[in-house]
Amino acid sequence: MSAPLLSPPRPRPVEIGPVDDGRLVPPGWLDGAPVTRALIALNVAVFAVQLIVTGGKSLMTLPSFEARAFGACDSLSTIGENRWETLVTACFLHDGLFHIGFNMLALWQAGPLVERAVGSARMAPMYLAAGVVGNAACVEYAVFSRSAQVTLGASGAISGLLAAAFVVGWRVQGWHGPLTQAMARWLGLVLAFGLVANRTGAHVANGAHLGGAIAGAAIAATWRREYRHSSHATAAILALCTAVVVGSIAVVAVRDRTDPFAMMGLQERFEFTDEALREGRCREAYEGLLAVERLRAQLAPVQLRNNVRSACGPGPVP
Repeated sequence: MSAPLLSPPRPRPVEIGPVDDGRLVPPGWLDGAPVTRALIALNVAVFAVQLIVTGGKSLMTLPSFEARAFGACDSLSTIGENRWETLVTACFLHDGLFHIGFNMLALWQAGPLVERAVGSARMAPMYLAAGVVGNAACVEYAVFSRSAQVTLGASGAISGLLAAAFVVGWRVQGWHGPLTQAMARWLGLVLAFGLVANRTGAHVANGAHLGGAIAGAAIAATWRREYRHSSHATAAILALCTAVVVGSIAVVAVRDRTDPFAMMGLQERFEFTDEALREGRCREAYEGLLAVERLRAQLAPVQLRNNVRSACGPGPVP
């Protein structure tokens, strides 16, 4: 008699831990979740570097100049100067203690649920993809509304994680399962907080929340419960994700060192060009003008160009 066919091993059931012991999460919650631990450590380490570099000013808010230096996603430079690496690096920056505290709490609670349920090899690329899509959604909205927006924070990636956990809970426990309901409340809190905060004058990137959540849910919907990556495949996928993050950070560092305008927004570039004009530094005035025009391709500052050409001659600008 032939041996019965064995179906592939299914992932461990989603663990939600005890619900009545007075803890946010049970002891050893991060055990078996190396990607979640690494993400929390990286976010906290970057925030510590922010504090050191800014002399503590970023404890409550990260100034815009330093934000761009660290790799925040500026919609104008992302499009005008192909700063696509900032779609990644912006996911690891935070605008103050409350910002990182809220995001890390959500990551700490939801990350292990997803990682233990579907594996580290799915968790890591999903997290990065959700963060990138969330930042890209903010850029697209800024282009559509002909405005400028600087985006930073793990909120898009966190929203994707919460949405992925919601999908996992729905597929494992059903609509009324405790995980499904918990993640639905978390997602509702994140989205509602952004809407309410913006009405009070804050600047919350709701596009990142929505875009990240859609990306996370869409990716989680494609996961097959019966499939698990091998240890070699997991190592390769995690190495690729690490390379993407490290490579993006390296590109930001190189730009900061080689491009004097990399950390300047549109207003700072205007001011640099005006100052160079007043002081008769025509070469720098033309460099500033070109830097402005890279960000304003659709709305070329004709008056500024005319001022530079009038004071300094035709120069290199067509």
